Amino acid sequence: MKFNYKNILKTVAILAVLAGTGTGCKKYLDAPPQDALNKEQAIGDEAGLTQVMNSAYQVVGGDAMFGGKIQAVNEMMADQLNGTNLSGDFGEFYGRKSSIFGDYKRDMYVGMYQGVYRANLVLENLDKATTTKDNIEGQAKFVRALVHFEVVKLFAQPWGFTADNSHLGITIRLSTAVVTKNRSTVKQVYDQIITDLKDAENKLPDVNNGLPTKWAAKGLLAKVYFQMNDFQNAYNYANQVIESKKFTLDATYAARFTETGSTESIFQMISTRGAFEPGAELRNQFRSDNGLPNMRFTTAFYAMVNTPNDVRKTLFDVVKYPGNIVITKYNKDRFNVPVIYLTQMKLIRAEAAAENNANLPVAIQDINDIMNRAYAGTKSIPVGSTPAFIITNARFERGLELAGEGNRLSEIKRIGAKGENIDKRGSVWNCPGFILQFPQEEMGTNVNFQRNPEGNCF
Repeated sequence: MKFNYKNILKTVAILAVLAGTGTGCKKYLDAPPQDALNKEQAIGDEAGLTQVMNSAYQVVGGDAMFGGKIQAVNEMMADQLNGTNLSGDFGEFYGRKSSIFGDYKRDMYVGMYQGVYRANLVLENLDKATTTKDNIEGQAKFVRALVHFEVVKLFAQPWGFTADNSHLGITIRLSTAVVTKNRSTVKQVYDQIITDLKDAENKLPDVNNGLPTKWAAKGLLAKVYFQMNDFQNAYNYANQVIESKKFTLDATYAARFTETGSTESIFQMISTRGAFEPGAELRNQFRSDNGLPNMRFTTAFYAMVNTPNDVRKTLFDVVKYPGNIVITKYNKDRFNVPVIYLTQMKLIRAEAAAENNANLPVAIQDINDIMNRAYAGTKSIPVGSTPAFIITNARFERGLELAGEGNRLSEIKRIGAKGENIDKRGSVWNCPGFILQFPQEEMGTNVNFQRNPEGNCF
């Protein structure tokens, strides 16, 4: 089955009606307008079902998700940006005091759940599939898991906040039914994510023409287990992806965000000129060649990369806008947006191995593979390095490798749940301001919906 992004454009009009959102205090996430087409009219056969599935990727790669808002919000709430210039919604994110108001957050939240809606719409119409039923089911469950994972990381305290993870998570949506639902526990959310991904792992093919594969499901499982500090499972899944030998590290950093694609991409949002060009919000907030962007980095962060042999310093510009440090990796009119890729897997495998105090030679080689590219062959960690030294280096390299990609906040929370406060702005990992407040409209639809605690991190 060919992943044709042009099919997305044919489907948008249908889905805009089918998955339209109400306003005010009506059913906020999933109520179609009164003149909506019914599902039978929209999905009459396998071709229609495929179009709806393809449209879900428009959400995943669109501005509300990996097109830029996820990365921007995560970066503003973390500790690598200098956000003293930010105001309005952005000032609240950076100040770690997000309120129930704010269009940027609300639109992101609604948009993310539209991805879930479309995946559920596919799953409810699998009887329309014939030759591609398993593939389509696997894709839908992969997308549903991916979206729930990104939502729970932003809107709930992390795995480990309570001993049994009974603290409130997010709303799990497994159907398109217009029903009022309360928040599930974080354990229930992660259990559902893992269930969906294991189903996807079994249903998806080895190669899928740009669509998620079983390797994408395995890679996302590695990320999920790593976020849970479940290092054995994180190692196992990252190891399976790496040892498949299907992916190789890019020779240069320029290859990660290009239209031609990356050799290490396990799952990416593919740019197709004139049809679907993801990354608009990344360019809006981070792009630095056409003007000073909102997202600017701290001098302390830049000092970590500004060493004599680190080639990654070329990803930053400290000259064009005196007194400001900006990133250059998004300085292109269009590019593919990587979601799961080999660098992530190697850093997960390395740190997980060290946490397990097992397979240390493998972990050392993973770190050295990253360092060899980063320092042009001039730096490595020695054979026989201790687990603690491996962990320190894995975390350091991750902070530089994934800069501007929305990963750092997850690390602050994950490592905090292990008992280490690593936030460089001095906040405690579980302070109220490290999670977003649900939009007012969500609470307006359900008087029993429990919001996050008020407060900030300072």
